[in-house]
Amino acid sequence: MGGRPTPPAKASSRLPVSNRRPKRPATNENEPPQPLRKRARGPPAPAKRGALSTATSQARAPPAASAARNVRRVSGRLPLSSRAGEGAATTAGKAVATSAGAAGGGGGAAGKKRAPWDLKGQVSDLQVKVAAYKEKVKGLEARNEDLEAHLQELNGELSQVTTQKEELSTQASTLAVDLQAWQTQARDSLQRVSELREKEQQLEERVRSQAGTLEELKRANREMKGAQAGLATQLEATQAALHQAEKDLAQRGQENQALQARVSELEQKLHDSEMERRQLHNMVQELKGNIRVFCRVRPLLRGEKEAQKEMNHLSFPADDNKSLVLSREEESHTGRERKEEISYEFNFDRVFPPSSSQEDVFEEISLLVQSALDGYHVCIFAYGQTGSGKTYTMEGPDDLTPETAGMIPRAVRQVFRAAHEMEAKGWKYQFVANFLEIYNESLRDLLVSRPDPASELEIRRMSQYTEELHVPNLSYIPVSSEQEVLKLLQRAKANRSVAKTSINERSSRSHSLFQLRIEGQNARQELSTSSVLSLVDLAGSERLDKSLSKGERLKETQAINTSLSNLGLVITALSNKEAHIPYRNSKLTYLLQNSLGGSSKMLMFVNISPLEENFGESLNSLRFARKVNECVIGTATTNRK
Repeated sequence: MGGRPTPPAKASSRLPVSNRRPKRPATNENEPPQPLRKRARGPPAPAKRGALSTATSQARAPPAASAARNVRRVSGRLPLSSRAGEGAATTAGKAVATSAGAAGGGGGAAGKKRAPWDLKGQVSDLQVKVAAYKEKVKGLEARNEDLEAHLQELNGELSQVTTQKEELSTQASTLAVDLQAWQTQARDSLQRVSELREKEQQLEERVRSQAGTLEELKRANREMKGAQAGLATQLEATQAALHQAEKDLAQRGQENQALQARVSELEQKLHDSEMERRQLHNMVQELKGNIRVFCRVRPLLRGEKEAQKEMNHLSFPADDNKSLVLSREEESHTGRERKEEISYEFNFDRVFPPSSSQEDVFEEISLLVQSALDGYHVCIFAYGQTGSGKTYTMEGPDDLTPETAGMIPRAVRQVFRAAHEMEAKGWKYQFVANFLEIYNESLRDLLVSRPDPASELEIRRMSQYTEELHVPNLSYIPVSSEQEVLKLLQRAKANRSVAKTSINERSSRSHSLFQLRIEGQNARQELSTSSVLSLVDLAGSERLDKSLSKGERLKETQAINTSLSNLGLVITALSNKEAHIPYRNSKLTYLLQNSLGGSSKMLMFVNISPLEENFGESLNSLRFARKVNECVIGTATTNRK
């Protein structure tokens, strides 16, 4: 190829040379020794430049093969032009292989193998081969550039195909979601269709049933039309009867108006009669006296009958239920041994011997209790020495029964019963109850188990324009039945101050006062009433020489006797018509001011002990009761508006 001529090779010596590799013996002396080959498939490299070209061509061959593999991988999706490029690449590869084979065999075609010593000929052959290889490399480079361009084109198409694949995947996902929604909708539609079919069947059955019913109705209609003719005749007769009834109704309406006028007249007469009854009732009570006194002697107790078998010092006239004689034997004032019998006779509005029951006693005061509903203040209290039966008379025993009930529960029962009867006459009542005691000249609320020591109860006037009294901070409880009041009485009885003394096993150490405020209203007659029913159980009087009281008991006895003495002073002042009445000397008389002052009706029980040993106390009690009975106060007035 125009290079420098190769110098002739030196003749080789046949003598052994040290440090030199022995040459391989040739099979033919005219053939040069075969060079070592790196690869079995490639031709021998005649020179460095040829080897570099071959290496370059071999290094660029894999992209073409890779492109061919890529082409085969996507050949199922590529268009027809891509498949044509793939065929061209395959043809190019085959042409390269053919040229290489031709180049490899070119030396053999030029002639036989040169002799080892013909170096110039060998160089000439190598130059020819190099030239051939260069041409082949140029062709391969051109084909390689075409393949690279085609590969880029294929890569572009591959990216397009990938983009299309992603779009198709997105569309497929969207279509899958839509498909699932449509499937769900289809299932719902199928279920709806199934339900509609069931409903259709039900409707068909209903239509069949209604068709049967319709036939029955048509048959009944025909029957009714048949009966209508008869009913028309009856209707005419009914209309005639109705016309006659309307005439009768008009006549009855006139009669009804006359009856209503008669009813109004009778109601007015009934009201006038009720007012007359109240007036006559009040006149009867006034004739009996606004301050009435009943005397009651209790029977002997079981333990007392052993010491005293009879009551010789007490006598009750058989024909007179208003007298009592108290007698005993006393020594003669002349100094002789003969004893004289001294008698003390007392007359009251009613005297109850030991055999009298609670019912007998209440029967006498029931009319007085009725006055409370008529609008009058009523006060009933029991007076006497300790152990004379005051608490039994007013409240009854601890084991209360209908037969042994005292005046307070019986009065409450009558008030509620009478109020219920008065409803038919147009009256409606409201009731408020309170219960207190006067212990050592201090007021205590018996309806409170644990009263507040800081809230002291005091008596006050309701206003400066009235003399009515009330106690602030006292429990005023609305009641509507007898049972509610009985519960309050039991609570008050448990809270009342009692103690044991030498005279009485269970002695009341305070004055107790139960009040029932009554408000009545008659809307038809435009009338209203307001009254207070007061029921008082006074503490018993005691003589200190008999009671032997000490300490707290002594203080209680002194307070009780003082308040009872003040009560006697008030009664005396009322009897003497004195200008000043000492009501405020004690809490008891101040609290009973309205009951003692003439504006109310009052009844006093004087309770007497049957024991002869209590003769002196019984005599004092009877004398005090006689003084009260002789007292004349003003006429009671009703609180009516």
